[in-house]
Amino acid sequence: MAEILRLFFVMMSEMLGNQYFLARNYENAAKNLQYALDIDPSNKAIRKKIIICYSQTGEIQKAFNVFYNLIMEDIDCIINTDIVADDCPCPDLVKYYGKIFSYEENSIDLKLMLGMLWLYCEVQTSLNFFKSVLEEHPNDKRLKSISSMIEEKIRKINPQTH
Repeated sequence: MAEILRLFFVMMSEMLGNQYFLARNYENAAKNLQYALDIDPSNKAIRKKIIICYSQTGEIQKAFNVFYNLIMEDIDCIINTDIVADDCPCPDLVKYYGKIFSYEENSIDLKLMLGMLWLYCEVQTSLNFFKSVLEEHPNDKRLKSISSMIEEKIRKINPQTH
């Protein structure tokens, strides 16, 4: 009985979180998705959405922690996002944030956010942002791992270009 209740609460929280996500209400989506994730921490679909939610609520480090753990487990689940089927807002978000302006050049959080968001849409652009942050933090093991993983995916996708 306890397992059935647990699954019910996960399902209801995820459904409500998904509705908020579709409405682009990232704060409420994050709250509900986090509740579902606390009960079911292995759920990749929830983690993919919560990364976007946290990036849009200014919780870049929380987003980055979830992002890092998810791509270490399965980078393809983000790279292979179906923008339409998953109702992924990333193309609109990266268009909204655009390019980094000179006065934002030192914003690590902005570069991390764009690196994460671009991985849903365009792998090479994501890599460029992560490499930019890595240049400023060359000893960061997570950034090194992320950059290496993305480079490896690019080599597998386009073996003739490398």
